[in-house]
Amino acid sequence: MAEALTRWQEGLNRIQSAPFHLFTVDNNSDVGVPSAVGAELYAPSYWGFINSIFLPTVVFYTMLWFAVYACVQYNCWLSWQEGIKRKRLLNLTTSLIHSTISGLYLFAFFCYNTKLMFAAPLHYYSYLDSQIITLSIGYFFYDGIDLVLNDKLSISTGVLLFHHVASIYVLSTAVLSKKFLLYAYWAMLMEVSSIFLHTRSILHISKLSTTSMIGFSKVISYLNLFSFIIFRGFVQFFLFGWAWVNYDHIHFVYKCIAFGGGFCFAVINVSLLLRILHSDGFLLSSVVSQDRLDALLEDNEYSNSSESVAKSEKKELLDV
Repeated sequence: MAEALTRWQEGLNRIQSAPFHLFTVDNNSDVGVPSAVGAELYAPSYWGFINSIFLPTVVFYTMLWFAVYACVQYNCWLSWQEGIKRKRLLNLTTSLIHSTISGLYLFAFFCYNTKLMFAAPLHYYSYLDSQIITLSIGYFFYDGIDLVLNDKLSISTGVLLFHHVASIYVLSTAVLSKKFLLYAYWAMLMEVSSIFLHTRSILHISKLSTTSMIGFSKVISYLNLFSFIIFRGFVQFFLFGWAWVNYDHIHFVYKCIAFGGGFCFAVINVSLLLRILHSDGFLLSSVVSQDRLDALLEDNEYSNSSESVAKSEKKELLDV
């Protein structure tokens, strides 16, 4: 045990003193788990999901996020009447808490271990460092369950559920295989962008962006766009580039996750970026999507509301 720990620490020191490379083949198995050496060359096994401590840990973190939502529900947005807007604000506030915790932790880790993040996305593993990933898996389970129970089936709900299921699969693969932990860290750096994305949505839905926080909302709008380009655009560029350089050193399943999953997330991010640019007036600000409004007006959730109120609320929720 002591010998493995010494070898692990020496590997970290070697990476920190080595020259920096944007893309490089990850041969740093000495900073990984000895029992997992070579695991990247074989298909991942998911039996650990049910016969290890992983499942109880995920259940614990999922229940923790339900508890966080309950605290938000009883302490935030109390002046708002029960309805879709308050429900959306509560959900966004919980999402903002997750993005803030995971995003700031991962960004701090990146700043403190920059060379390690670029050099060892495949091999580096630490049980304690894997907990932030498991915490996020629990969040995606919580939010997915909340979507299924409380949201009507729609295209946007389906896309979000796909995102959550894919995220759970990819992140679980990293934890269970004890490989690709820092690759998962790279992917989760997108949560830094989500901090501003969720804040922007909260400001719009609560109408604070047009009343008491107009200036702050404008700043958030620009920060959201800037962070989107850096923490989603550059991050995806790196993930694709790293997977290409290490293509011959990982199993076919991991290649599918890297390129197939990466492509799906890229499509989602491009679609989201276009919506943000349109909604914030950077792109086609004068165009109103009547098709979107008409489709939403048919939603039974608004059957007891007047057409004008439904149209107004649905446009607001879509634009944020």
